[in-house]
Amino acid sequence: MFQVKNSIVLGILLCSGLLHSSSADDGSPVKDFATYEEVKDLPNHPEKYLIEVRSRDMVENDGAIPTSINIPFTELEAALMMEDNEFKQIYGREKPPKDAVVIFTCLGGQYAQMGADLARSKGWAKAKPYLGSWMEWSKREGL
Repeated sequence: MFQVKNSIVLGILLCSGLLHSSSADDGSPVKDFATYEEVKDLPNHPEKYLIEVRSRDMVENDGAIPTSINIPFTELEAALMMEDNEFKQIYGREKPPKDAVVIFTCLGGQYAQMGADLARSKGWAKAKPYLGSWMEWSKREGL
C-alpha cells in the first residue's frame, strides 16, 4: 500500500510540474528525485550528500538516515550561503560543492522538496528530494 501511495504522489507531482525530467550531460534522462535504493547506497558514494531538514529534536528522538547532515529547514538558506569553513565548523562536514548531487530528506517529503528547490535556486543544480524520506526509510528499515 505504501508503494502505491508513493506512486500516486509521484504521478501527481510529475503531472503538476513540481517534478520533471531532465537530461544528463550525455543526454540520458535524470530523475529529479531520489529513491530509497539510491539513499540506501549513499555510504558507497561519498561524493553525494544527504541533508536532513527535520529539527534536531525530531532527529534525536526518531533517528537519522546514515550519512545525513542535519540542517533544520529553518537554517537551510543561511547554511547554503555560509563560507565552507564555517559550514564545516557548525555541521561537522564539508559543505557540498555546487556540482555535487545533494539529496534532501525530511519526515514525509514536503520539506525535502522545498529544500531541493531552495538549493537549486542557490546554484546546486543536482539537488533533489527523497520523497519517501524518514517515513519510507524507517518503515523499510524496520525501525
